[in-house]
Amino acid sequence: MSFLSAFKKDPSFLVKSAKKVKSVIDFLVNKMGWHPSPVARVPYMLSFSLKKRIIPRCSVIRFLLLKGLIKEEIFLFSVMMSPEKCYLDRFVFRYKGQAPQLLDILQGKLDLLELGLSFEEQLNTKLN
Repeated sequence: MSFLSAFKKDPSFLVKSAKKVKSVIDFLVNKMGWHPSPVARVPYMLSFSLKKRIIPRCSVIRFLLLKGLIKEEIFLFSVMMSPEKCYLDRFVFRYKGQAPQLLDILQGKLDLLELGLSFEEQLNTKLN
């Protein structure tokens, strides 16, 4: 990730704890497979809670991708920055018939391991 790029977009980037920033970047890049440049383009998302927003939303996306329900390119910005209602409409309610467990995944009542899935499985979809 370009430090200068992130700083220009969000100067408060400097005051976030290095551990938190590293944890979020590690999750988004190494677990989800996003390229570091989209993270640098939207450093504001580094302020989101890993446990309350990032992991739940990414778990839903990961489930949809692994089950083949989403095949198009997924943009980090649309996953992280969408208002709750838009996110729910686009990624949860749209697939309610094919995947009724999505709301439970998002709310943390069910995790991917319980479904026999993980963040280590390879994806065939491009993440940006």
